[in-house]
Amino acid sequence: MLTFVLLLAASGALVAGESLGRHRADPDQVSVSGLSSGACFAVQFHVSHSKDIMGAAIFAGAPYLSYGNTLIDVSVLETSTNAAAITFNIDGTTNMRGDKVYLFTGSNDVAVPPATMRQTWEYYKAYVENNNIQFVTNLPAAHGMPTADYGAECDQVDQPNYLNNCDYNGAYHALNHIYGSTQALMKPDPYSDVATRGQFRTFDQGEFFYFTSPSTYSMDDEGFVYIPSGCAGRYSDCKLHIHLHGCKQGKSYVGDYYARHAGFNEVGELNNIIILYPQVTSSVVPVNPLGCWDWWGYTGGYFATRNGFQITAVHRMMERLLD
Repeated sequence: MLTFVLLLAASGALVAGESLGRHRADPDQVSVSGLSSGACFAVQFHVSHSKDIMGAAIFAGAPYLSYGNTLIDVSVLETSTNAAAITFNIDGTTNMRGDKVYLFTGSNDVAVPPATMRQTWEYYKAYVENNNIQFVTNLPAAHGMPTADYGAECDQVDQPNYLNNCDYNGAYHALNHIYGSTQALMKPDPYSDVATRGQFRTFDQGEFFYFTSPSTYSMDDEGFVYIPSGCAGRYSDCKLHIHLHGCKQGKSYVGDYYARHAGFNEVGELNNIIILYPQVTSSVVPVNPLGCWDWWGYTGGYFATRNGFQITAVHRMMERLLD
């Protein structure tokens, strides 16, 4: 039986939910990304904890506190952001100045249209050195995560997985922009099996909620994490990337399909980047019928700050992997 378990771990098979573990990832090499509602939440996490985050990748997301309103003046969002920093609800905005930011919009995306991503670009330009921002706009992608090997045709919506085979490895290009300024990251081939070298695990998200359960704030009982083979030791000093799925893409909807095939694990394996996949689910109370990350306030008024319940939980997961 022990031999069987060891073989499963070595092959990259999913290991049942357990403690997240401690891997001593490099605290100066932590980044975040997301798709759709996960992209909106990634912006919130980046802005709230900018002292801890050195890069962000936003695939079809809205700027901070915009609620997806494409008519809102970005200067209003900047005023709200600055007010949140002055009142210590978020980290100081100057922490973002040297960060690397990657932005992606598909020209055929009607769910989060290019106009919304242009707002996100304008927003980030107010806080990040402009030459540190890469904005990709030239692919005819529908709403979804662009990949080089999985999903529907690039211009078609892939329900329920929201993966678009655009012959473009979005995960690689995002992480290479964030981490590859000195030396380009190693790029996996399409349909690469390199992620079988590491370990794809489920972990118990409940241990990051004190005195309550994850479902209280529309989070799943379990999340996913990919530990590259080069990061298996407790003291790995690897990089850490947090990726956040979109609505109806979490474990309760598509299992581990999105987390396994979005492209991040292969890049992580070749470049010693741990990939953390926190998971949300649908709920009646709070009102979140589509299993979206909270980017409009369903968990309370502090949802987009360091005190937001989901932001706090994800930050605790991050800290565990840095410990």
